[in-house]
Order: sequence, then C-alpha cells, then structure tokens
Amino acid sequence: MVGTPRKRITLTLAAFALAACAPAATVNQQTAMPMDAATMEMRANTSLSWGDITPPGFSPGMKIAVLHGDPGTSGDYTIRLSFPDGYRFPAHWHPGSEHVTVLSGTFLLSMVTTGGVSAERTYVPGDFLYIPARNPHSGGASGATVIQLHGIGPFAINLGTP
Repeated sequence: MVGTPRKRITLTLAAFALAACAPAATVNQQTAMPMDAATMEMRANTSLSWGDITPPGFSPGMKIAVLHGDPGTSGDYTIRLSFPDGYRFPAHWHPGSEHVTVLSGTFLLSMVTTGGVSAERTYVPGDFLYIPARNPHSGGASGATVIQLHGIGPFAINLGTP
C-alpha cells in the first residue's frame, strides 16, 4: 500500500468493513451435491440408546451411546460418553485422535507425560478439546457429565502410556 501509516490503517479497516458487509456466500446450485436422504443420519437426544462401558482398569458407571458409525471398525464415528458425579478414569491413551465437546456437567482432564501428570483442567459445556493420537490422559467428572467424541476408528482404550 502507498501512503502514510494512518492511510494504510484506514484503507485496511475499510476493506475489513466491506468484507463484513458483503452478503454471505451462496451455494452454486450447479455444483452442489443433492442431499441423499438414504445416507443422512439424525439422532434425537431422547432416542439415544445408552449402554454400560467398563474397559479393563476402569470403574463401572461410565455409559456410551453411538450416534454414528461403528467405533470398533475403521471409519468415522461419533459417540457420547456419560459419567456420574465424581467418576474418575485412569491414565489411558487411544490409537487415534479424539475431538471432544463437553455437552453437560464438568469434565476434568490431565495430560500424562513421562515427567508426570499435568495440572487437571476443568472443561464446561461448549468447551472443545482435541487430543492427538497416543497422548495419555486421565481425569473425571464433577456433576453428571456428558461428552461427545468423534474420530476415525477403530476406537480403543489402552491403559497407561504408549
């Protein structure tokens, strides 16, 4: 840009203002894929089927609901995990990365390293966590807590550190 710093700032701000006022992008109808009702999935929260899940080394009380896919096979999956108040889970890791969103309650998480355990952090509804593959963690729940987790399977829980 040419001009004084003040003019450059003014022009930059004007460009941002114009971009913000521009209409939202529209989908090109010629290239948009038609919706395939046969492959679309919808799960009402009230229709979820919850089951017990007690991996070796974990205390009973955790529950699972599968929303999409089969977490035991390769491919994408989405699950929900429910923890009762005060539930604690031991250090463990997963072979694939996890995308976690806290839906209700308070989720507690510490990362486990060769040097020890990081300070436990608190996550509340709406918070998102990305946990890379093979990164051990431990934690629990304060209050009845539900998280939604998605990734690429197979989903597995391995005790300890890799």
